[in-house]
Amino acid sequence: MKNRKIIATVFVAFILSMVLFWIPEKAELPLVEAMPAVVALEDTLCNRHILPESQCFFCDPSLREPGRLWCNEHERYEDRCFICHPELKEEDRLWCEAHKLYEDECFICHPELMDEFFRAETTGAQFHPNPPVRVTPAGSLQCLEHGVLEKECGICHPELIDTLPIGEGLKIRLESPDAAGKAGIESRVPTAGTSRPRISFFGKTTYDQNRFARITPLTGGSIRDVLADVGASVSEGQLLAEISSPDMAQAQSSYVSALAEEALRKIVFEREERLMMKRISAQQDYEQARAEYRMAASNKEALLQQLLNYGFTRKQLYNLEETRSGSSSLFIRAPFAGMLVGRNAVIGNAVQPGDTLFDLADISSMWIELSIPESSLNRVKVSDLVEVTFDVLPELSVRGQVTWIAANIDERTRMLKGRAVVPNTGLQLKQGMFCRVHLLSEEHAAALFISVDALQTLNKKPFVFVKLSDDLYEARRIAAGGRDRGVLEILEGISPHEEVVVKHSFTLKAEFFKSRLGAGCVDE
Repeated sequence: MKNRKIIATVFVAFILSMVLFWIPEKAELPLVEAMPAVVALEDTLCNRHILPESQCFFCDPSLREPGRLWCNEHERYEDRCFICHPELKEEDRLWCEAHKLYEDECFICHPELMDEFFRAETTGAQFHPNPPVRVTPAGSLQCLEHGVLEKECGICHPELIDTLPIGEGLKIRLESPDAAGKAGIESRVPTAGTSRPRISFFGKTTYDQNRFARITPLTGGSIRDVLADVGASVSEGQLLAEISSPDMAQAQSSYVSALAEEALRKIVFEREERLMMKRISAQQDYEQARAEYRMAASNKEALLQQLLNYGFTRKQLYNLEETRSGSSSLFIRAPFAGMLVGRNAVIGNAVQPGDTLFDLADISSMWIELSIPESSLNRVKVSDLVEVTFDVLPELSVRGQVTWIAANIDERTRMLKGRAVVPNTGLQLKQGMFCRVHLLSEEHAAALFISVDALQTLNKKPFVFVKLSDDLYEARRIAAGGRDRGVLEILEGISPHEEVVVKHSFTLKAEFFKSRLGAGCVDE
């Protein structure tokens, strides 16, 4: 019952709000006498429309019926706006001119309708004005001012631009047939051809991160000698620097002691094993000797691995085992062949684990960091072949392959990140060079080409304006392709015979959005 009262109250409030909207400011009407006692609601009422704020579809467009066009100028559904659409008025129904409602809907002129409404609500019957309200399909409404269907009128309903698929548009009617000429608007039929086999976008060279290393020591000390300089090509295992490290000396000393301990425990274990086999020694003594031997061997292996981590070679380990004499020298070696592209090592400097001494890069191949425009993202995929050219090296052209494409678009630049790998024959490519990347494709599809000046962006989507007649144009959504030397490729959305505005299209864009600047759909 409570829900029925709420629904009833909302309905009454809606009718009253429609009435109050059309009451002249100075009219003196006995509204209080005509207004019934309604159920008090916890929801706050909208002061302007006398509706609960959570139900006020005047203020909140999301509460309006989907598919029904809204007249912003008169704050009504288009199919109930009899000023914009006088053809919708039913001739056989009496009209209340004072309150702009049918007589059988006007509660102010006919308070008995209010009694009938609440009587129907109390008994559970259905209340309908006589005859019931007729709703006209939005698709059949004609915009009388601009001579097009309401659902196609871009001036009255620019909000529909977000719902348009590629190939559809909204119409714009100019004031007169010669208005376009006065504004300098020019149209041209697009040129037919085949799509270019190359889609171009910008890129930048960087080192192959799979073959790049920051060389750091695993223990602290001071640099005793630097044996390679930045820019030098080095081979795998080549000595780069020598560090004097107390930790290194301690590790070698511990390893030598572990070798001696292991040898001693091995002798004891083997003796206990022989005695036990002759039943001279107890089983317990044998087990203890075996455990101590295994522990000594495990400790030696751990210290051996530590020396290997420090960069010891097998030859150095052999010499250490033979001479049983170590040093404090820690040798830094190249992990793979490449070029030293950075150096921070200076003789005498104290270093800690993790400090970068050298940057080593294998520059036989380079990465190209791609910046792919949104318009081309559906035409680029992993494994595509690319050709890379450089303005600073006009004679150089290298080919490679796309190896990675990001899963998201950069919110700031609206670009899709990607990566290609190219060979660096002759080592001419340097880190940070800007380049142009051309996507190589063997597909040649039919396409249309027009001046890039024809392209306009409406709500972040690509549009062109198509001429339908001297005073009628259409904002048409398209799928735009690449651009080259002032020419735009149109992949989808227009036909070869249609005229597209190529000059002063921004004038039509301003006309399209003029209703958002305060102009209404009807001037009274």
